[in-house]
Amino acid sequence: MAVRSRRPWVSVALGLVLGFTAASWLIAPRVAELSERRRHGSSLCSYYGRLATGPRAGAQQPLPQPQSQPRLEQSPPPASQELQGPQRPEAAPGGPSFRSSPGQQPASLPQRRRGHKPEGATALPGAPAAKGVPEEEDGGAAGPRKGGRPGTSHNGSGDGGAAAPSSGPGDFLYVGVMTAQKYLGSRALAAQRTWARFIPGRVEFFSSQQSPSAALGQPPPPLPVIALPGVDDSYPPQKKSFMMIKYMHDHYLDKYEWFMRADDDVYIKGDKLEEFLRSLNSSKPLYLGQTGLGNTEELGKLGLEPGENFCMGGPGMIFSREVLRRMVPHIGECLREMYTTHEDVEVGRCVRRFGGTQCVWSYEMQQLFHENYEHNRKGYIQDLHNSKIHAAITLHPNKRPAYQYRLHNYMLSRKISELRYRTIQLHRESALMSKLSNSEVSKEDQQLGVMPSFNHFQPRERNDVIEWEFLTGKLLYSAAENQPPRQSINSILRTALDDTVLQVMEMINENAKSRGRLIDFKEIQYGYRRVDPMHGVEYILDLLLLYKRHKGRKLTVPVRRHAYLQQLFSKPFFREMEELDVNSLVESINSGTQSFSFISNSLKILSSLQEAKEIGWHKEKKVHILVPLTGRYDIFLRFMENFESTCLIPKQNVKLVIILFSGDSGQESNKHIELIHEYQNRYPNAEMMLIPMKGEFSRGLGLEMAASQFDNDTLLLFCDVDLIFRGDFLQRCRDNTIQGQQVYFPIIFSQYDPKVTHMGNPPPEDDFVFSKETGFWRDYGYGITCIYKSDLLGAGGFDTSIQGWGLEDVDLYNKVILAGLQPFRSQEVGVVHIFHPVHCDPNLDPKQYKMCLGSKASTFASTMQLAELWLEKHLGIRDNRTLS
Repeated sequence: MAVRSRRPWVSVALGLVLGFTAASWLIAPRVAELSERRRHGSSLCSYYGRLATGPRAGAQQPLPQPQSQPRLEQSPPPASQELQGPQRPEAAPGGPSFRSSPGQQPASLPQRRRGHKPEGATALPGAPAAKGVPEEEDGGAAGPRKGGRPGTSHNGSGDGGAAAPSSGPGDFLYVGVMTAQKYLGSRALAAQRTWARFIPGRVEFFSSQQSPSAALGQPPPPLPVIALPGVDDSYPPQKKSFMMIKYMHDHYLDKYEWFMRADDDVYIKGDKLEEFLRSLNSSKPLYLGQTGLGNTEELGKLGLEPGENFCMGGPGMIFSREVLRRMVPHIGECLREMYTTHEDVEVGRCVRRFGGTQCVWSYEMQQLFHENYEHNRKGYIQDLHNSKIHAAITLHPNKRPAYQYRLHNYMLSRKISELRYRTIQLHRESALMSKLSNSEVSKEDQQLGVMPSFNHFQPRERNDVIEWEFLTGKLLYSAAENQPPRQSINSILRTALDDTVLQVMEMINENAKSRGRLIDFKEIQYGYRRVDPMHGVEYILDLLLLYKRHKGRKLTVPVRRHAYLQQLFSKPFFREMEELDVNSLVESINSGTQSFSFISNSLKILSSLQEAKEIGWHKEKKVHILVPLTGRYDIFLRFMENFESTCLIPKQNVKLVIILFSGDSGQESNKHIELIHEYQNRYPNAEMMLIPMKGEFSRGLGLEMAASQFDNDTLLLFCDVDLIFRGDFLQRCRDNTIQGQQVYFPIIFSQYDPKVTHMGNPPPEDDFVFSKETGFWRDYGYGITCIYKSDLLGAGGFDTSIQGWGLEDVDLYNKVILAGLQPFRSQEVGVVHIFHPVHCDPNLDPKQYKMCLGSKASTFASTMQLAELWLEKHLGIRDNRTLS
């Protein structure tokens, strides 16, 4: 007889019972163990060890510290504190330890999210709010805003725990700025107008009084000032600091995740700070800032036990919500038991006692919270083109508002550069997609979407090759016709090189942490540079770098690397047009249609102003033209003809002074005197003066003698008889010379020998033809000068002991610089030095004779023309001849 089988549901029930029983035996103990371990061992192990119960024995290691620096205190006036010396606790179990050594790369911030735009920025009263964000109703503070971005999943604890509840940009961070009544209209206002607008939350200022009163009829934007009861602006501001923290706790504890105490002279990058804080868990007790221990004189006097620290007040302190929740109920006890006068030390002590944590020991905090340690501390950050400035989240100090605005302007310019670079990348992607889809590439993508290459421009002839300039760390060498062969690197090129090197180092160190090495920039050994007008600036740089390996066997060695770079042009945003002629515009409008008569009537007002300006042209400051001369009657005759057409006929407001050196006979001088009298009779109202002098020709002595005839407010123009000039040069002489401040040294165009440049053909009638075949810009000449008599006396005047040709102009130029005056140099298109054969007297001083020979050699022809003449003469090559 067969056995009857069980029903199916009985088997299922039995299996479930057995399964749950096995799970309770195997899994539940493991879950309980993990929960207990997590409860006791959870911490932000990436940045600090758990210090609520004190440091564990045997778990401390020395922290590499920078050199001793002054300690920082809350302004005014802020002092400084150093990060040095003590032991650091071991990280809590369950996560990696991020100890730093001198050769290690600090832990980097998470990569910046693409397309992130700081929403919920503080709205300035009187200024438009950000697009899509309504303006605040409380008169300046950034209050809560509706809507928000999803929170991040990473909680920063390293234990895989759940992230803190995400918050929108408007209720993420509260910043309390400590200031004083006397700084409300300066430092506090500068902070409100710069970085405070980009904080993802609320910014309020804590002082003893309300916003400053109106000044000069222009009331400043109202500041969100909090007047704490029973608190004044006395220094040290210990009570103000604690009461400000209590105010944050009482009013905003459940509204914001993070709270920051800041000085009024700090600069905060709101977007980078938000990015950094969103990677951490605000539900844990976190106290962030640059770690301080006190300077050398204060060690052992601040009441700090071994392993204890504080966050320096200058760069800012950041508290998580949990820290305030634990600490603020005990603030009264902290105020009653203070050991020092430093408010940041006492705040750190209170956080350590009641908040269950202390300032993070991470070496990276010294870079993120930047304190400007300069030997000559000026109270502001001077060097902005610095990798430390770019990597920092907060920058301190900037005590003068002008430097706060300067720093903010630089940060905005960096943002613009990043956006323009992103635009270039999008154009490249668009051009690539068009090619892959066999569609037409737009004209803009063709121009802006090309990949970097040194072969964009391919010259068809030898003369079309774009020349490279050779550079070292300090000097620039050029073979261009319109450039001096050797010159110092100017500030513009220096800034461009610094920015380029910064970008190169950022690319090199992009994955430095994962590779276990860090590369620092030392200097530029040498390099080449040229500008492609259609595409951009091209560099070939030989860089001296310092290679630091901090994984495995530590190693620090100098290395060299060649960098081939191209800084491409982006889309132009404006272009310079010709100056508007109001009269022509009015006539064109009236002749076209009558419907725009109201426009033409309005423009007639501008037309009358323009005519008035032209009438008043000749009522400008009188220019006294001083010309030293000996012999050379034909050249003087040409000079007077040019002076007549440029100054006498148009009735320019000038006075001509001729300093005439005559020999023993004096016969040749008589012709010059007769010519002067002839012009005086022809133009009786013109001011012309002749100063006769005996002896050997000395340009410096003659000009010094002529200048002594005039008052200190006289505008002097030191001129030469070899020049011809136009009226616009006289106006630039007036405009570019500022009494007591600036002296004008124009760079004039000097003609080559026409027999060489024109191959024996007659030269053109117009002498104002500027090309590399007809002449060159005389960069080494300083003889033509516009200066006020008072500035000439202040600089020390000419060296009258110099006889003959040269050196007196260089001597005056050096004296002008030493006198604190600003020399202004530019290529002057209103003056031309007419070619004349140069005779160098061998009896001159050796230095003068060498300069004379150099000047003589430069006047024959350009280097290219002389090379072609040599090729034609010796090799019979004629097709490379450069024609004028």
